[in-house]
Amino acid sequence: MINYGYYTGSLFVRKLERLKEEYIQLDMDDMKVMMKEDILLLKKAMDMLCRNKVH
Repeated sequence: MINYGYYTGSLFVRKLERLKEEYIQLDMDDMKVMMKEDILLLKKAMDMLCRNKVH
């Protein structure tokens, strides 16, 4: 069984720290590709949220 309270706490913070370290170690071209992918995912998520919004 997953303890979501724990996950959203210290484990989540450690995950963010690890991701930050990975971004620091990337060269500029890799970072550009990752940022483009992240932006596309955010756009898709926003589209999904807008379509599911109750008016």
